[in-house]
Amino acid sequence: MNRGILVSGIRPTGELHLGNYYGAMKNILELQEKYNSYFFISDIHSLTTHPKPDDLTRNVLEIAKDYLAAGLDPNKSTFYVQSSIAEEICELHTYLSMVMPLGDLLRCPTFKEKAKKQPDNVNYGLVGYPVLMAADILIHKGKFVPVGEDQLVHLEIARTIVRRFNQLYGDIFPEPRPIVENAVRIPSLSGKGKMSKSDNADSYISMKDDNETIQRKVKKAYSDPTRIYKHQAGNPSKEGCNVYHLHTYFTEKETLEKIQLQCSNATIGCVQCKSILSDSINSIVGPFREKRKKLSDSDVYDVLEHGKMKAKESSQKVISEVRKAIGLRMF
Repeated sequence: MNRGILVSGIRPTGELHLGNYYGAMKNILELQEKYNSYFFISDIHSLTTHPKPDDLTRNVLEIAKDYLAAGLDPNKSTFYVQSSIAEEICELHTYLSMVMPLGDLLRCPTFKEKAKKQPDNVNYGLVGYPVLMAADILIHKGKFVPVGEDQLVHLEIARTIVRRFNQLYGDIFPEPRPIVENAVRIPSLSGKGKMSKSDNADSYISMKDDNETIQRKVKKAYSDPTRIYKHQAGNPSKEGCNVYHLHTYFTEKETLEKIQLQCSNATIGCVQCKSILSDSINSIVGPFREKRKKLSDSDVYDVLEHGKMKAKESSQKVISEVRKAIGLRMF
């Protein structure tokens, strides 16, 4: 078993939906079985967009509950909030920023994109985001980082920082390697693009939705537009029917094959097909929902406090080594 150190950040962005769960969370949590994993909630990173303080505090707690309900095991992984080791992270961020040319950061494609989206709030934190990300990884000497395609450029900056730092001060940090996520794009119930909470609430399944809500939303889901009457043969394919496309993610193979046959010969209607999809989705959301309900705020805070202690122990060792390497004596 590979027990190399893996580091992954989680943005406290609010409500979790089925697309998030299948798109990233599920894959990331499977990695805790293979690596010595550090999962942190990146509350400091989120400050670049100036969230309301009360919203940020609540979102940190909510996303922590989501990950614990989804299967993050604090006995296998270290789970903490980024700001709980802010002293070490921000200190390392300062040292790393000394070896990173400003021009490279200003040319970063993701910075340019975000600057266009928020032209009235182009702050230093936005420019230095990749350096802080590097500090998050290197504070534990992380060797592996799960990333989406859009984050590869940030990880490459972290690797560049490591090479420059090590050239100046010795072989201190490993170059972190990407574990590229095979992102699953769960389609929206509306049939337009992927499932996203920025759309109408009826276009996505929240992981908090009860069975009745799931049934109501799925009943409205966009299906084969060419099948107006039940006696008409349908087109059970990803391209022809959005409901069938959703079935391919959540319905067991044997049932899926049966639906495909019955839809093709018009022995099953869209109402019944959607009812089966609702049951399939609830079989996934239901256990998550019930487990989450059992998590009290105090339970979650206890987990995060335990994670903080483990993260502190790791980060303090690294920061002490870095201080010594660069010639800083703590009087």
